[in-house]
Amino acid sequence: MNKSTVQLYDDEVAVFGYGSLLAVTSLEQTLQRPYDGPFVVCSVEGWRRSWEVTMPNQTFYTETKFGRFYPQSILYLNVQAQAGILLNGVLFVISVEELKAMDQREWIYNREVITDQLCGISVAGGDAYMYVAKPEYIMTNVKSPAIAAIRATYLQILETGLSQLGQSFRKAYNRSSDPVPQHLVITDIRDERAPNPFGKKQLERA
Repeated sequence: MNKSTVQLYDDEVAVFGYGSLLAVTSLEQTLQRPYDGPFVVCSVEGWRRSWEVTMPNQTFYTETKFGRFYPQSILYLNVQAQAGILLNGVLFVISVEELKAMDQREWIYNREVITDQLCGISVAGGDAYMYVAKPEYIMTNVKSPAIAAIRATYLQILETGLSQLGQSFRKAYNRSSDPVPQHLVITDIRDERAPNPFGKKQLERA
C-alpha cells in the first residue's frame, strides 16, 4: 500500500498533534490566522498518551464554598515511549517562523524529530516534529487537584477535535491513551488579570 506524502517547501516544517492540537481552532489561536493547509490523520509508532506533564499555574481557578481555589499546576497530555503502540494524531504544516510561536506555546515540552516514526504518511523536504514533556515538568501519581488539576475546558478542546475526526479516530485514540484521571478534573475559570501562561510572548494556546 502506497503512503501519501506531505511535501515541505522552503521555510516549512510539519508538526504532529496528539492533544489539543487535534482541534484546528486551537492551532489557529497560536498561528493567529485561519489554517487551510494539510491536516492529515496519521500515527507515530511506539508512543502512548499519558496525563503527566504539569504547567505551573497562577491563571486558572475553580470556585468553592470557601472562594477561589488555584491548583499549584495544571496537568496536560504528554506522550511516553511504549513499544507496540500506534499513537494516532494529525500532521499539519507551518512556517519556521510560526514554529517559534508553537515552541513558546509548548514551552514545557521538548520538540523532537519523529519523521521516521510516522505511519500512514511520509514527509519530504524536511522533518516532522512532536512535543514531548521536559523531564522537570513530569509528575506522576497525582492524588489531589490541589497539586495538579485537569481543566474541564481542556477536555472540551480534546472533545472538539475528536468529534471532528470521527469515530474510528476516537477508537484509536482511546487505545493509545491513558484514561482521564477524573478525580483531578476541575471546572476551571480563567483569571483574566493573571499572566498568560502559554509562552514567553504571551501567545494563546487554548
